[in-house]
Amino acid sequence: MKKIVFKIAFMLLFSSLLACGMVKGKGEAEKVAQSLFKERIEKNTVSSSQHYSDLFWKNTSKKKWGNITNLVNSALGNLKSYNLQSWNINSKINTSQLSGTIVVLVYETVYEKGKGIETLGIHKPLMSEKYSIISHNFNSEKIQELIDKGIEQVTSENAI
Repeated sequence: MKKIVFKIAFMLLFSSLLACGMVKGKGEAEKVAQSLFKERIEKNTVSSSQHYSDLFWKNTSKKKWGNITNLVNSALGNLKSYNLQSWNINSKINTSQLSGTIVVLVYETVYEKGKGIETLGIHKPLMSEKYSIISHNFNSEKIQELIDKGIEQVTSENAI
């Protein structure tokens, strides 16, 4: 009986320690996101490379990111506010560059011309204390309308 009680107590202690680390990870990731959003609001710009990881830039060219941020600016204007809607945290140890902790934060964002949802993937490598953005997704009806307009324009030009 003592062994069972000891095992249960150990599992509860281990789970609570793990949960504390996850809450800390979420908090650290939120600090990165809040710094990014605050800078965007103060400077009226979407682009800020300091919050993004080397891994992000390895997989996204500056030109492509510039096009994305220009599209967001055209469709939505300047960011006015943001509100965390949901989050998820995952820690992995494997042989890839993604070993460590990944926190996914989903924000509702309000712009001058409409609302959107932004999803940030924020990573802390296994042997590091620094969290940085590895993925950033913008989604809104206004952005989709602008994309659809561009598609219509290209397809109608090609039909001629």
